[in-house]
Amino acid sequence: MKPEVLLVGDSHTIALEDGAKELGIATEVFRCGGAGWHDGKFGFNADGIVPKNTPMGRRSIDGIRERQGVTNILTLGVPVITTIGFHLGMLVRGLRWTGHHVVSEVEPMPEEGLVASEAFLTAYVQHHRTQHIRVLKRMAREADVLVVPPPPIGIDINGHKAREILIRLMRKGGLTVFDPMVELFADEPGFPSRFVKDDPNHATADYGKVVMTALRERQII
Repeated sequence: MKPEVLLVGDSHTIALEDGAKELGIATEVFRCGGAGWHDGKFGFNADGIVPKNTPMGRRSIDGIRERQGVTNILTLGVPVITTIGFHLGMLVRGLRWTGHHVVSEVEPMPEEGLVASEAFLTAYVQHHRTQHIRVLKRMAREADVLVVPPPPIGIDINGHKAREILIRLMRKGGLTVFDPMVELFADEPGFPSRFVKDDPNHATADYGKVVMTALRERQII
């Protein structure tokens, strides 16, 4: 059966997949672990986006190719929803290990730890996510790609700031980003706890259903 949506990303796509199932939206999912995405174990060639040195990713993409009869999964002719590029816990863990706190010019200095500027964090994010943004831009030439940043769960203030910076860099690069925190939860004081799984680093199927419903209502999918 041909899918209505192709999901590409890490474990944060599970909530979106589960939400789609509840709505009766057929999906295919190319999923690798967050560590593989963070470490750049993927590339782009004539076959589209491809995993590198990740058995999980190889099994995932080969399954889609066999079921759908394609080599390049981006040629399915359906919207692509992706979480590629975030993996924020791994992105900012170096700052956490060294005790750095990222502050803006208008924020008070922390009483303890080391200080890093937002300009430093921007350069840091650019360094670690250039490959991700480049591949996303190439994907967007072959399919309708929508980046849906995972909700900011289980991350520190540096992770929150890195998330904002990454969204800004992606949009600057011409990518389309649907940020649920702005589009759906702007009136909430933070990410609603009712949508947090027990693990507690991921969102629930109910969250995925809310996101996918919004995308359907806006005729994005």
